[in-house]
Amino acid sequence: MNLRVAAAAAIACLAFGGAIAGAQARFEAVNQDAIEGVSGLRVVTVRDRAHNTCYLVFVNEPAHRAEARPPAPPDLEQVRAERDQRLADLVHAYEQDRSAIPGTIIPNPLRYELLGGAMQIDYALVVLEQLFLRLEDAIERLAGASRTAMTAMATPC
Repeated sequence: MNLRVAAAAAIACLAFGGAIAGAQARFEAVNQDAIEGVSGLRVVTVRDRAHNTCYLVFVNEPAHRAEARPPAPPDLEQVRAERDQRLADLVHAYEQDRSAIPGTIIPNPLRYELLGGAMQIDYALVVLEQLFLRLEDAIERLAGASRTAMTAMATPC
């Protein structure tokens, strides 16, 4: 089976190799000029030897932009550990306030619930900030991706 595939590949190379070489010899870039005032726009004159025709090919390539990297976002593991420590400290403070003087009115649990919720929101904001930075980075990479536009028109040689 491998011998058949190798033989077929060899025959295909011999059959199409001449056509590819002929196509490369068929076209010739005669002239190439940049247009002043329009950055990235070039005009290439291509001669088709088989039909004795020339083509003007207008090529527009975007200018390369330097990438500005935003500052590195905080480490999520570190932020998570800080949040957990703050929540543990809050629970410990609540327990101390409850048992400070036996038989007295307990501290308001809503205060501690509000503080705990605020800590959770702070952590969620850091996570969202990182997600938005990743999204903005992906959008910047897509916006800066190289795109080339070409148009060709026949012209006398």
